[in-house]
Amino acid sequence: MRGLTTELSEDELVAAIVRVLGEQPRTLRVGIGDDAAAWKPARAHLSLATVDALVDQVHFRLHETTPEMLGRKALAVSLSDIAAMGGRAALAIVALGVTAEIDAEWSRRFYQGMRDLAHRARCSIAGGDIVRAPALTISVTAIGDVRPSNMRLRSGAKQGDLLCVSGPLGLAAAYLRSAAPGQALRSAYESPEPRLAEGKFLGASRAVHAMMDISDGLSLDASRMAKASALDVCLDLDALRTHRPLALSEFADALDLMLYGGDDYELLVAVNARSHTHLARRFKARFGRELWVAGRFQPGAGNVWELADGDRRKHEPRGYDHLKNTRK
Repeated sequence: MRGLTTELSEDELVAAIVRVLGEQPRTLRVGIGDDAAAWKPARAHLSLATVDALVDQVHFRLHETTPEMLGRKALAVSLSDIAAMGGRAALAIVALGVTAEIDAEWSRRFYQGMRDLAHRARCSIAGGDIVRAPALTISVTAIGDVRPSNMRLRSGAKQGDLLCVSGPLGLAAAYLRSAAPGQALRSAYESPEPRLAEGKFLGASRAVHAMMDISDGLSLDASRMAKASALDVCLDLDALRTHRPLALSEFADALDLMLYGGDDYELLVAVNARSHTHLARRFKARFGRELWVAGRFQPGAGNVWELADGDRRKHEPRGYDHLKNTRK
């Protein structure tokens, strides 16, 4: 591909991106083209802010995906954090560090993929920055809001709560392991769905005490929720085997993919045990998926245990470590 500077100036590229993104909602008072975005938050709501960075060969493989899918995934990763707080997405700001491989046509297609998800999520792409970089780098800051009574933190789990998951695990990790991945695995990796509607639904329930998204693997993220809540958590490996997605049936290490794979972006939820059956029934009627049980919180100080065939033993949390750039 031709270099970015051989086709358009920065101002011309920004103008092209504005045309791709189309009309912005009225809540965005000032969008792309000024020094900062301005938006009108909902009255009596708390504002939410999160940022995620994706780097070529670390979080994605540029030559193995399309610009549209990459744009969509970059936004989805940040919107997943808003969902995990029980919030509503409002706007996103995008910073691109581009290489000489990235041309104007690639950039337009990237923003088209981002735009399609943003429109469905009712989220404005409100601006950002474009710079040169040694590797393609994408940083998305997402802004949202939430009713204070509906906000859920990872630190809110209570003794006896069930550890629940909003959907299938392990599919994205299986895509990277498979020599011939099917569409279900490819979609899970390239096009994760931020659970915004599910997060709002669960955040509105008094039976839900804590919530976060699963980005680095169930094992590691369950450990984080347990530590934040000053409790132990016991993972039910038999339940994981029961809820293994059909697409993982070909993998001998399917349980490891579910525990340690990451890139799932499902919601991890602490639910009052007595209320789970009723909440799960409503969840399935609304979203067509089970709110399935993966473990239980117990007294403790952040330790993780695993239960398999009636045998309870210590579990060593593992998952994706971004600083070490490896699996622990």
